[in-house]
Amino acid sequence: MNLRAKLLIVFAALALAPLAVVCLLQYRAGSGAAESLLRARAVERAARVARDVERVLSLQESRLLELTRDDAVRRYALEHGPRPEAQPAGGTAALPAAPAASISEPFEAYARPNLEYIQAVTLLDANRQPIFRLNRSADGKGFDEQTTDLVSGQARHDEHVWDARTAAVLRSPLSEEPHGAALRLTAPVFGPGAAEGAAAPAGAVVAEVRLGEVLREAGETSDASPASPAPRSVVALDNTNDTVVYHTNGALTHQSASGAMPYFKEIAARMKAGGAGVGLYDTDEGETQLAAFQPVDGLNLSVAASEDYAAALRPARRAALLGGGVALLAALAAAALLSFIAARETRGIGLVARSASAVAAGDLEQRIEVSHSGETRELAENFNAMTERLRELIAREAESRQFASFMRISAMVSHDLKNAIAGLSMLVSNMEKQFHREEFRADAIDSLREATEKLKRTVARLSEPAKSLSGEYRLAARPTDLVPVIRRVLATNAEPTRPLNDIEARLPDKLVATVEPERVENVVENLVINALEAMGAKGGRLTVEAGKLEGDYVFFSVADTGVGMTEQFIKTKLYRPFSTTKNKGIGLGLFTCREVVEAHGGRLEVESSPGAGTRFRVVLPSRLFQSGERRERPVKATVASE
Repeated sequence: MNLRAKLLIVFAALALAPLAVVCLLQYRAGSGAAESLLRARAVERAARVARDVERVLSLQESRLLELTRDDAVRRYALEHGPRPEAQPAGGTAALPAAPAASISEPFEAYARPNLEYIQAVTLLDANRQPIFRLNRSADGKGFDEQTTDLVSGQARHDEHVWDARTAAVLRSPLSEEPHGAALRLTAPVFGPGAAEGAAAPAGAVVAEVRLGEVLREAGETSDASPASPAPRSVVALDNTNDTVVYHTNGALTHQSASGAMPYFKEIAARMKAGGAGVGLYDTDEGETQLAAFQPVDGLNLSVAASEDYAAALRPARRAALLGGGVALLAALAAAALLSFIAARETRGIGLVARSASAVAAGDLEQRIEVSHSGETRELAENFNAMTERLRELIAREAESRQFASFMRISAMVSHDLKNAIAGLSMLVSNMEKQFHREEFRADAIDSLREATEKLKRTVARLSEPAKSLSGEYRLAARPTDLVPVIRRVLATNAEPTRPLNDIEARLPDKLVATVEPERVENVVENLVINALEAMGAKGGRLTVEAGKLEGDYVFFSVADTGVGMTEQFIKTKLYRPFSTTKNKGIGLGLFTCREVVEAHGGRLEVESSPGAGTRFRVVLPSRLFQSGERRERPVKATVASE
């Protein structure tokens, strides 16, 4: 994944995702606020409709009570009510009834200010029969009086009025009339001078109120404020029979709510139960509406005011979408700018990476030219400075390596010379004591010849430093019997130390390994001399063993009872060049031994502990292995029998 992709992922995680969350929260907050406002407005409209209906009816009731207290109305009801039987001859004749004109004025005074609400006003006598009636004219601009041809159907009223002893208005159940929903208000009329509570009513006045008109005006008033461009409606239900008493859509009036408005069924059920609250419903057109409903006091009637829910939330949605769109455009612009910057920097970084690969491949002449400024330019300048410094360091390293190589080969040659001189020193020391013996002189001559050849070979290594430093010690590997080699080293380096040291050699008659004899002899010599030096002036036991191993391998080991070594020293310093625990020496002996053994396909093992001595074991192949041939790892040593 390149830098540009990573930056875009980080940008999306740390910028776009929080931005989307903020937009969502903003939308939810805006929608919640709009919904809360819509609910409050619907509840207020429903409450206003209910209050207006109650106010109009209360006003009608108070005016109706004033009408029943009018003296002309009282006298008319009393005089046109049931009259006593005719007196016998000579008796007083009954008084004529008062003319209808006497009550026309108070009835007109009651009905005309309420022209839009009143359909008819009827005066009943004590026999519960109509005796006077004002009917709304056909053109709706006035009222017509009627005193004759009155029928009992025009006298529908609340029968409880005849039991009344005080002036009060009774409301009859809602009814459906040709003009719409009607509510009849009935009030008792007491005779002139009759005290309330003392006599039965002399008559009653029944006002037929056009409830549909009351609801229409109340609904229009509720829509007047606050203004809303969204469609709104008012519904009034008769709770006794699920009938739509009023609907803003007149086509739905006088119908069953469950039949005409099935989508309104759930809310209609709650209204019919006399409850109040808020609910959502979907119209046939698929529009979501929010309705607030409540009952009207004193009537078996509930009203509901609806608001267009989707239209009310549309501004909040548009605002959220607009804000989200602007934020998205800004984010995309930022992402494009970030991508451009990342691509620019990536090109510079890629140039640096390619140059670094070239330097790693050995081309130290690489130089980066970056024209634009920024972090990449600084990186390129630092890279150029680094390569220039690297060239200087490599040049110095080459010089140092040449000098170190010379020092190393000098140290190795010095080490071999030291061993040769040690052998010659022992020989000279013994010559002072044993020179008179002829066999000793013969052995001494052979030893001097071998020492001379070894010195020649050492000097020859100085003339071929490249070959000497390459680690190529297998100059002439051939099957070699290691027993004579080991015995020769012991005779030259160990035997002269008797009786200070106890020398024990457990060797087979023959032990063949495929090696270069001279190099392996140097290894044996190094290990024996190191063992003798480890035991020092106190002396000790030197044990040399040899034998065969499983898998075409042989071994020889050199053990001493000297000071020993710690495990930490073995791990970190034993085979490190120029690292030694001796007071004398340069620390190249064991390093050279391991190089020689591994060059022959073998390995050098060590076991040691402080104060208990040290045992070195050299494992070598007994034959040459072909290329690709599998070698079994030797596990257990087996000493050959005599």
